[in-house]
Amino acid sequence: MILTGASGGIGALIAQRLVAQNHIVVALCRTPPPFESPDLRHVACDLGETGALAEACATIEDACPSIYAVIHCAGTIVPSPLSASCDRAISRQIAVNLEAPMLLTRRMLPLMRNRRDGARLVFVNSMAAAMPLAGSSVYAATKAGLRSFALSLAQELQSENIAVCSVFPGAVQTGMLQREMEEGGSMLNFVSTPLAPECVADAVIRLLARPRAERFLPAIDGVFGRLCMLSPRLLHYTLPLLTFLGRRGYRRATRRL
Repeated sequence: MILTGASGGIGALIAQRLVAQNHIVVALCRTPPPFESPDLRHVACDLGETGALAEACATIEDACPSIYAVIHCAGTIVPSPLSASCDRAISRQIAVNLEAPMLLTRRMLPLMRNRRDGARLVFVNSMAAAMPLAGSSVYAATKAGLRSFALSLAQELQSENIAVCSVFPGAVQTGMLQREMEEGGSMLNFVSTPLAPECVADAVIRLLARPRAERFLPAIDGVFGRLCMLSPRLLHYTLPLLTFLGRRGYRRATRRL
């Protein structure tokens, strides 16, 4: 299995679960995962650099005759109003969150088609794909694009026994969320209590066993987010209440620290 974003957070937990199930995991990330195992192989790669990704893919192609699953878990966010964003921050979010999953999937598909027992593509997306976030417009755009990519790809591969799945967590209690809030992240992250990273890791493992196109965590947030995309006026009318709830949730969370 190929796994991006395994150097920490949700990705590291997914790697641990896969290794515990006796899967061989190739971790595609800049720094090694925080544990060692004979079944875990680290391929150093900065997903924001196209050249580095191409080199890593060549290494995988030489070593792996077939691949059962590619799990896209890497992601990055730089909260900022668009007018205050720098070109590098915009480009890196697009590269890591959207371009790298596209390029990596394209390179790995021939190795996935080699399997007679089928294969899996899993995208760890974000609730931001269905819920616009002021101050994180670039991040939200990359996640919405990733959702469309996965849904479109599923149509292309429906006759090839390759399941395409996406999981959409809300805020997750990780270092990434902490850094996001320190840099001015959206209070909407705390409308619901942030999820434990184990919850998301377990959802990914379940998708490998029982594929489904989309799974939102928590489910009720996904229903509301999709309704807002169908009727943007709903978000307009409810945003003051959501912001109030988010600020209250954030204050509670910071008091617990």
